[in-house]
Amino acid sequence: MGGNAHESAPTARVLAESTGWLLNDVAREVTLRLEEALKGDDLRWRDYGVLVVLESAGPMSQQEIGRRLAVDRSTMVHIIDLLEQRGLVARGRDRVDRRAYAIELTVAGRALLVEVLHPLTAEVHERVLGPLTPGERSVLTRILGRLARGADESNLRE
Repeated sequence: MGGNAHESAPTARVLAESTGWLLNDVAREVTLRLEEALKGDDLRWRDYGVLVVLESAGPMSQQEIGRRLAVDRSTMVHIIDLLEQRGLVARGRDRVDRRAYAIELTVAGRALLVEVLHPLTAEVHERVLGPLTPGERSVLTRILGRLARGADESNLRE
C-alpha cells in the first residue's frame, strides 16, 4: 500500500490540473445535486432540460429537442411520454407539417418551471458556484458558452 501513496500524488496533481477533469467533476457535482433536488418533484435533470428548451424555443419535434439536448431518440420518446403523462407537455400537430407532431409546454409545465424548478435549480447552482464572485461566474458562463458553441459547430461539420 505504501507504493500506491507515492503513485497517487503525481496522478492526483495531473487530474487537479486537468481542465477536462475539473469540468467533468463540477458537472457531475451539479448533476448529482440537481437530480437530488428534482427528485421531490419526481423529475430528472433531462426532464428539466426538455421543459426549458420548450419554454425558450416553443413547440418543436421530439427529434429537435433530442438534438438540442444530445439525447438519443428512444430515450427522448420515453422522457416525452413521462412528461406528457404528468401533464407537463402535450403532443400536437406541427403547424408547418400537419403529418408531424410537435411537443408543447402546457400551462402546468410552465407553472412548474416558474414556481418550482427555476428557483430550485438556481439554488443548486448557488451552492455549487457559491465560492465564485458574480464577475467570476459571468466569465465562467461566457467561456463555457463559447466552448459549447464550438463543440456544437464541430459536430455539425462531421
